[in-house]
Amino acid sequence: MRLSKMFLSFFVLVLLCVWAAPASAADQEKEFQTINKMSLKALTERSKAALEKKYPGEKWEKYKFPKYVYLNDSVLASYKIAVKEPDLLAKFPCYCFCEEMGHKNLAYCFLKRGVVGQFDDHASGCNVCDAQAMHAFLWSDLGVTVDRMQKAMKEIYTK
Repeated sequence: MRLSKMFLSFFVLVLLCVWAAPASAADQEKEFQTINKMSLKALTERSKAALEKKYPGEKWEKYKFPKYVYLNDSVLASYKIAVKEPDLLAKFPCYCFCEEMGHKNLAYCFLKRGVVGQFDDHASGCNVCDAQAMHAFLWSDLGVTVDRMQKAMKEIYTK
């Protein structure tokens, strides 16, 4: 009798997981699409909140950002993302055509040669770089795969 109750409980748990998974995937896709369509201002506000949630109490001054990082909230949020998640940004090409400047990936737009602590001023004047960094950060926070993020960035930024 006890074994059958355990089996029944396990079976019910499995069913709940199977039913919940599609809802979770659907919710993730809906949120993914919402982020896709956000304006730079909305991306900035969402990124600032996500940075605070993911890195509460972070002492940002330890990164010694140059003055140009403080031009506006979008620039500041994207440089914060760059210093905390350079490996994430390195997985994406930049779509502002800065490869002629020697940039090998999106991280280079913020960090010289992609190295934390060595800043590049390029992204401080480029909304494309800033938006791409915030898209990557927010999508990654959702648990979206890198392949899916790369495809979405290509769709958004090659129009």
